[in-house]
Amino acid sequence: MEKFISFLKRNKKKVIVGTILLIVFVIFLFSGYKLYKYLTPDTKDSVYGDRCELTDGIDITSERENMIKDKVESYSGMKLSDVDVKCNLIDIVVVVDDSTTLDTVKEMSAQLLTVFTEEELKYYDIQLFVDSDNEKSEVYPVIGTRHKTNNGDPESSFVW
Repeated sequence: MEKFISFLKRNKKKVIVGTILLIVFVIFLFSGYKLYKYLTPDTKDSVYGDRCELTDGIDITSERENMIKDKVESYSGMKLSDVDVKCNLIDIVVVVDDSTTLDTVKEMSAQLLTVFTEEELKYYDIQLFVDSDNEKSEVYPVIGTRHKTNNGDPESSFVW
């Protein structure tokens, strides 16, 4: 122990500078780690947070997607392009021809809600994307959306 104390007395300035450099290094290391965690996303967690837990056990099956397709294609000039379920959001993409009016699309959207059960309407937001097969269409694309806070009321319709 005496050798250690005599070493400290002989190299007092070097020990102080070394200790300060060690403390500064630890602070920079800790700050760098915190900056890295702040700037990079945590890919382990869902981007939707806890919202997906609401729809556990209320899945939109391929049978339901087929019912959506049948309902959309029962109207002339309309074709279902895609049904995408992400967490508690259902995106439905419909392509229409030039002869289809917006009133017909709104009528179809009201009928489309009858495909879903009241339970599904309570927990899922629905977005209806309508686009034309003609790129120069003056009416389309349009988007209709229906929020789940309507408590599954089948009479509530899309907002355009």
